[in-house]
Amino acid sequence: MTKQLPPPASALGHAEKNFKPSVVERDLYAWWEESGFFTPAPDAQVGGPRGTTTGGLRPPSTPRKNAFVMMLPLPNVTGDLHLGHALGFGGYEDLMARWHRMRGEPTLYMPGNDHAGIIAQIVVEKELAKQGIGKQGLTREQFLAEMWKWMDHYRPRNNAQLRMLGCSLDWSRENFTMAPDKQRAVRVHFIRLYRKGHLYRADRIVHWCLTCRTTYSDLEVRHVERTDPLYYVRYPWADGGKGLPDVVIATTRPETILADVAVAVHPDDPRWKDAIGHDVLVPIAERRVKVIADEAVDPAFGTGALKITPGHDQTDFEIGQRHGLPVLMVIDTKGRMMPSAAVLAGRDRNSGRVEMVERLKKAGLLMKEEPLTHAVGVHDRCDTVDEPLVMKQWWMRMAPLAAPAIAAVRDGRIRIVPPKFEKVYFNWMENIRDWSISRQIWWGHSIPAWFCRDCDEVVVPDEDAPDPTRCPRCGSTDLTQDPDVLDTWFSSALWPFSTLGWPDRTRDLARYYPGGVLETGYDILFFWVARMIMMGIEHMGDVPFHTVYLHGLVRTGTEKMSKSKGNVTSPVGIIEEHGADALRFALVNGVSAGADSQFSDAKLQNARNFGNKLWNIGRFILRQLETHPNALRGWSIDQRPEVHSETERWVLSRTEATVAEATRLIDQYLFGEYVGLMQQFVWGELADVYVELAKAGLRDDARRTEVARTLAYALDRVLRLLHPVMPFITDTLALQLWRMGTKADPAPSLVIARWPEAGARDIDLEDRFALLNDVVRAVRNLRQEAGVDPGARATVSLGGDTKAIAWAAANIASLTNADVTFGSGEGSAAVVRTVEVRVAVPRDAAGERARIERELADGRTALARSKELLGGPAFAGKAPPAVVDRERARLAEREERVRLLEAELRRLG
Repeated sequence: MTKQLPPPASALGHAEKNFKPSVVERDLYAWWEESGFFTPAPDAQVGGPRGTTTGGLRPPSTPRKNAFVMMLPLPNVTGDLHLGHALGFGGYEDLMARWHRMRGEPTLYMPGNDHAGIIAQIVVEKELAKQGIGKQGLTREQFLAEMWKWMDHYRPRNNAQLRMLGCSLDWSRENFTMAPDKQRAVRVHFIRLYRKGHLYRADRIVHWCLTCRTTYSDLEVRHVERTDPLYYVRYPWADGGKGLPDVVIATTRPETILADVAVAVHPDDPRWKDAIGHDVLVPIAERRVKVIADEAVDPAFGTGALKITPGHDQTDFEIGQRHGLPVLMVIDTKGRMMPSAAVLAGRDRNSGRVEMVERLKKAGLLMKEEPLTHAVGVHDRCDTVDEPLVMKQWWMRMAPLAAPAIAAVRDGRIRIVPPKFEKVYFNWMENIRDWSISRQIWWGHSIPAWFCRDCDEVVVPDEDAPDPTRCPRCGSTDLTQDPDVLDTWFSSALWPFSTLGWPDRTRDLARYYPGGVLETGYDILFFWVARMIMMGIEHMGDVPFHTVYLHGLVRTGTEKMSKSKGNVTSPVGIIEEHGADALRFALVNGVSAGADSQFSDAKLQNARNFGNKLWNIGRFILRQLETHPNALRGWSIDQRPEVHSETERWVLSRTEATVAEATRLIDQYLFGEYVGLMQQFVWGELADVYVELAKAGLRDDARRTEVARTLAYALDRVLRLLHPVMPFITDTLALQLWRMGTKADPAPSLVIARWPEAGARDIDLEDRFALLNDVVRAVRNLRQEAGVDPGARATVSLGGDTKAIAWAAANIASLTNADVTFGSGEGSAAVVRTVEVRVAVPRDAAGERARIERELADGRTALARSKELLGGPAFAGKAPPAVVDRERARLAEREERVRLLEAELRRLG
């Protein structure tokens, strides 16, 4: 519920020539938060967009008012936020939250932080190392105390930076994945999945990081291209071969040969058909192993024969499972050769490789070496080369959980934007492997499983039961809890409902699940998004959101920003210097869904310039309203005025067009296009055209009131339309504007003000003024290209078909500081539709000719498109008559433009 608190004096009194974000941003945000604008009313009957059940919490027939619910993609507590976070949080998510809130929808934008598991532990270990403290010198309790110090330091910093970005999060519901209620939720999550048979403990091959000393998932493997020696090694026949060709395998890892348990070939490879079933000797170890056939072997690699080492290779492990092969291991968790490696025992894996190559040479078994450029798996957190090992771990059966999540996207219950990522989603989900969920680190959620030391029973307690103290199988009290913790993504998969009170049946859970939109980077589609979908369906019986919006990455060079890699750019300094509005605008402007982008000084400068242009327009309008206070007497600022002048009618029509188009673009998740639209209208039409023309109207007693009301109405609409992307400057101007008079919308702030609804338009009038604007733009460009002083008067001549522009001569003269004549003239030329525009200025003949040639090429291309469209029977026969007539008119216009450009080119010689 909102509180009636006065707006900050800093915003009401800010009247500098240029907008200074630092003057108002902190005070405005504090006012918004303290007023409760970000918290949906507690008594609102709200819910997701569909009348679905939520695990029995609400009957399908219960009346529901659509709510907009969006969970913040919980940032890791591993340091300050970066520009990638700024793009998602301040660029897209807050834009959506503010827009839905202005549309009158109860809006819950949920905040929270993630404990970050292995990433956070790595970062803290590095920080401790700088102090000369090693993890090995601390007890688990001491190390966890250091982790909590880090969390307590960076969680408030993250939250402060989210406030700096302007994110309208409901801070009354702040969450943290290691909070006691979240730890309980994770415990229940594990127990329920275990009871249903979705979790099991088994010896399977895992990715092992020798640096972080833990397992990690398939998704955390990054492949880097490098060149290594490819060794061709002969495996002697155990029985002499009986005339068969030598078996030679190719490998980049000769140190693992000592763990070989078979040689495999493709069953259809004619080179090896006769070898299948015979025995060969493992080099150096001289262990007899069979040649087997398996379709997983790539006949094109090496010789087509593959060494099978189930203990150190994922594919080999799967082949071994199919053929019932034993598992041997020769490398331990520290990367050292184990006693089972015999002659290599005690060496690290790299020196073991060198030694093995030398022994193969001496034994006459190394046939040749050649360079191989290939993809090598590394841990994405530390770039350590992956070491596959077979270990007993906790696993989640993924196929049964993935099936309903696949169906939810296929049948449209969940929409992925942009849709190209649906194919990526299906490809991964339909080939999903079981997930190793246990991690050999100290920071994270403890696994709620105990082992009996006497009978090896695994004891998992009931939900909310105390930790077990006695083995139910043998009665022993010698129980020890699994020392591992759960993968971070195991807990964050609960985010859409654990934040609402699950596993309890809370009021929030009944109101706000399922949610609306999940916005995040495409790089965690599988890490997080897919897992939330699976767990939402599993635990809640319904999908957690109806739309997934995936943004691209903000890159540093070719790499994505990552706090663990240390290549991040913090938004804090940019906000302190340029303001949050400029940063948000620059990040979103012109960027399409799912597209990567690079942040540049040019984009930031454009955003800052646009903000100042908006500020200058606002200050100009406010001054006019102060000068003419009677203009708003008896009239609401947000009420469309009745006007008679074509100029006012035009700008009102264009304002309504912008309302309709901005609404459409945001509704269709075209945020980059929405920002571009607002810049074009505010700068290109409102500022550069209407405000300039309005100055004369304000001097006219007959028009003054209409002009002042039009300016106030247009500014009110623009501020509302821009508020989702530029909240601070827009609310500052709105608060000052609304003091000038009354308004129908009682909202004290744009945060909870009404989003505009598009009114009536005059399309013909808009088209007439569009030609005026194009001619003015052409004159200004010609003046700028010629280096004409903006204050100098120029001579403009308009030729060609001028019937449609004759009425605007005075406006063109006023807007371009020129004397306007009609007919042929001299000077640099441009062609606007069918109007020839000339500005009498000195010109560079070569440059002029090159420019006309470029315009002519574009004109001919456009003309060819029109001819092709009208020449096709499908268009002429099926399109509505009005559409065909409009295209024919466009064809005639393009023919005339090409004719004029060709004539100008001949004139230039």
